[in-house]
Amino acid sequence: MNRRTRTAALACVATLFVAGAVQPVSATLRTIERAYELTRNQVQLPGRPEGTLTARPCPDCKPVVLRVTPATAWYQRPGNRQPDGQAAVLAAFRAAATSTGTLVYVYYEPQTRRVKRIVLDVPGAGSNR
Repeated sequence: MNRRTRTAALACVATLFVAGAVQPVSATLRTIERAYELTRNQVQLPGRPEGTLTARPCPDCKPVVLRVTPATAWYQRPGNRQPDGQAAVLAAFRAAATSTGTLVYVYYEPQTRRVKRIVLDVPGAGSNR
């Protein structure tokens, strides 16, 4: 497209826009996932594949109850490509009882409050990053 044709095309689009024939496209944004970064003491993990996870994001916050399902993915370390399973993560969670700095990342769907994945991060436990 030469310069004259490109200028004419832009002028036509600008004229249509100003005249109201072309409306700007507006996209509706919605949140598809939220996450909590919690210390070990701020979260209670369920012992069954289906159950509830209780989190207290801050000392003055009300507890938040989220739903865990068999589709929830459980990871022992950030960066793991394959889920480790609930039993392995719960065992690592219990073993980290005295480890300071342990974090639990909980990713969930805000519309359904269903937990999509749980990631345990125990300092010094190594990682696959």
